[in-house]
Amino acid sequence: MPKNRKHGKGSVSFDNTRQQWQVAYFGSDGKRHYKRFDDEDIANAYLIDQLHDINHGSFVAPSDITIGQWAFRWIDNKKGSVRQRTYEYYTFIVHYISLISGIKLQELEPFRVNELYRQLSNNGLSAATIYKVHSFLRSLYKDALNLDMVHKNIMQNVPTPKVEKKTVEIFNKNEINTILATAQTDTFKPRYPIILLAITTGMRMGEILGLRWCDIDLAKNEIFIQHTLTKSRINGLSLTEPKTKNGIRKISIPLEVANVLKEMKSQVINMDIKQETFLFMTHNGTLIDMRTLEKSWERILLAANVPYRKFHALRHTHATTLLAEGIPIVEVSHRLGHAKIAYTLDLYGQLIKGYDKKISDKISKIYDL
Repeated sequence: MPKNRKHGKGSVSFDNTRQQWQVAYFGSDGKRHYKRFDDEDIANAYLIDQLHDINHGSFVAPSDITIGQWAFRWIDNKKGSVRQRTYEYYTFIVHYISLISGIKLQELEPFRVNELYRQLSNNGLSAATIYKVHSFLRSLYKDALNLDMVHKNIMQNVPTPKVEKKTVEIFNKNEINTILATAQTDTFKPRYPIILLAITTGMRMGEILGLRWCDIDLAKNEIFIQHTLTKSRINGLSLTEPKTKNGIRKISIPLEVANVLKEMKSQVINMDIKQETFLFMTHNGTLIDMRTLEKSWERILLAANVPYRKFHALRHTHATTLLAEGIPIVEVSHRLGHAKIAYTLDLYGQLIKGYDKKISDKISKIYDL
């Protein structure tokens, strides 16, 4: 029977009871660790790797924590530091990794993640949702690496799932005019100011529904966007700050829009002294749910005989219209509250036609060709 052999701070010995080779060593955490192998050479190689990491300050203590255990612990740690809606999103997306949740965090291999994605796809999950699962796992392993829970971030070796870029939908000028005319009829008149703001400012639905009178400067014809209305399972409808600092911004509004808002304000009863009263509320004085507005939006398009596009298409229409009129993309990006100008360009650049012809005409004038 093989004899026990010492290797510096560790040893490899044969366990007669289990009929396996046992590696024992002291980690830099001051604890004694054990691991068993069927092959002696593999056991020796493992010990050498561990001692190398200990001596070079890269030792990670072996752990039996599974991916599922870490995922729920990670989510629990996020509670209170992220938006309630984001927290609820994490609790929703985590269920998609159930096929690998029992695997130890330190033992997951890239091919198993690819198998997960393939299985999810076969079960009918969309490419967009699989991409979200990928992003979730990437965050799990990034934080695990930072906390010295794993030797490496294996997600760096997992190809990012491909997601087909959605086509940006917009309305043409005639459709916009028809929508506005329909929204002004008696049936939809309460929704007209909302539609008008979306068309002329490019604001998001939540930003519009979250507007208070203290956010409106009718002397300067400006809107100060500093909140958005969001909905979560726990908190219901509530005001939250924009996701990025760029979301907090001031934007100008046309005089015609300001006049509509002035008329609205003149009809407000019992305005509070701080003017924190919301611009848009139900007949019962409660906040308007986004789904309720979407239903109204569907009816308006049906009455206008305009093909259905999401309410968000008004934001896209506003952006592309400004860019087509030659408004600098920096200004458009700021108006929309995008975190990066590159995002604005990537989203709308392909929809703006005729720029190259304008550039060539300007070059001719510059050089007197």
